[in-house]
This record gives sequence, structure tokens and C-alpha cells, in this order.
Amino acid sequence: MRKRRLLFDDFCRLAVDFLTAQKTPYLVIGGLAVAAIGEPRMTRDVDVVAFVTLEQAEALIRAARRSGFEIAADELERLHETGTLRFGKSPFELDIILASLPFEAAARKRARRRKLFDRLVPLPTPEDLLVLKILAGRDKDLVDAVGIARRHLAKLDRAYVVRTLREVCELAEDTEALRRFDRVIEKATSDG
Repeated sequence: MRKRRLLFDDFCRLAVDFLTAQKTPYLVIGGLAVAAIGEPRMTRDVDVVAFVTLEQAEALIRAARRSGFEIAADELERLHETGTLRFGKSPFELDIILASLPFEAAARKRARRRKLFDRLVPLPTPEDLLVLKILAGRDKDLVDAVGIARRHLAKLDRAYVVRTLREVCELAEDTEALRRFDRVIEKATSDG
């Protein structure tokens, strides 16, 4: 008997169910959040910020292995070096970033629960997702940020975004994220 190919919808439910079963507090970010909050794009992974200790993250590796996720041999080393985890079920991945900034805890408190793939999941506000995308700063994140800003421009709390970015910039001693936000807003308003 041929094994049924895993569909992305099924993987998303599997990833959310795994995090829920492990009692892992999380916030959905990345392509899924962008699809729900910004302008949809294709994705092959479930990205979350997890609010766990290093020891709890190590336990997640063991639990993921027991749950049948594909785990890299050096996953524990990756966790300690980068504060991230990657669990797979080919061809999809659950990418977990351990929360490390005060802003992320505030974003979790502001999160809204929405139904995705028949599961209630915590999603950031448009402002918080915008901050996350601008801080990531990769080209695709900035395209996502423009879409989020464009979709929510009329109600976007720009003062909150600037204040939050400024706090992170002060910690990093680098103001590039504020300049990226200005470019995102300029593009969102000129594309509309």
C-alpha cells in the first residue's frame, strides 16, 4: 500500500497539534501569518516564536523525535548556537525561534487567536508582524512588510511600530530597522 503524501494543510495541523500537546506557548509568524494578515504568498513551513527556556527547547527536540519529526543530528548544537529549532516532515518544516526580546513577549500578549487549518492559533497584530518582518530585514521579509503595511495602512498604529523599532534599535545600537520601516511605508503608499 502506498503511503499518502503529506499535504501542507495536514502538516500545519500536525505542527500546531504538536506545539499544543507540548504545552509550548508560541506565536505564529512567517508565511502563514503573512497570508492571514498581509498579502498571501507561498510557504512550505510553519514559523513560530516560542516562549520557552533552553531546557524546554531541548525537551522539544526529544518530543519531536518521538512524534516522528525528522531531526538533524546537530539540532542541539543549532539550538545553542542560534536559538532556533527545525523539525521536518518531508517536504515541510516547523521552524521555531526562541523568544529573546522584550518586544516578543509584548507581541504575544497583544496576539489574536484566529482559525487556520481548523485550529485556533495565536497570530500577531499587523503592527507586531510588521516589526518582526522589518527586524528580519531579508528581501522577502521586506516584501511581506510592504504587503502588511499596504493592507492595514488606514488603521496601522505607526507610532507603536516606530516606538517598538526604536527600542530594539537602541538595544542593538543600530538604527537601520527604522530606515527600513520608512522605506516600507513609502513603498506601501506609492504602490497602492
